[in-house]
Amino acid sequence: MVISIKNVSIYGKWNMSSPKKSEVIKNVLRTLVSISSRKTDLPFTIMTMEDLIRRLETRYRFLKHIQIKDDFYNEESDNMISVMSDINTVPPNELGKALHSIIDSMNRSLGDNAGHFFIKEIRNKLSDEYITEMRTMGIDLGLMQLESEIYRLEREITERKTHS
Repeated sequence: MVISIKNVSIYGKWNMSSPKKSEVIKNVLRTLVSISSRKTDLPFTIMTMEDLIRRLETRYRFLKHIQIKDDFYNEESDNMISVMSDINTVPPNELGKALHSIIDSMNRSLGDNAGHFFIKEIRNKLSDEYITEMRTMGIDLGLMQLESEIYRLEREITERKTHS
């Protein structure tokens, strides 16, 4: 007798379809808000992200499909960030460029408040499925962490040179 199990991978986990791009974007943005608001405060984080996304809209028109509500009193609300399904039609590499810009800009806009492990925190909070989907979009959070560290060290070296 042969038993066929179609939805199980060789590792014993259920093979589920990969998350929709809109779902990935929403969860990454929610994670950014959660981490950033612990390092500053929620109103500043929301205003920073809104401003950033609106500025990036000139380069990435599809960002108009992202809405951020100023619900400062309900940080855990699933409705704070909405990503319309239209974003699912955007090529993965374009979404990746925009998402990379958002993560990098949020990290830089928070400055020293972002902390040394900002991107590592993002990586630790997101599920493996989201990280895998981000890789298909061209985003490598490990590489971003390294780039962030290099940027921080370059700033530190420049500061030391100006003070000596």
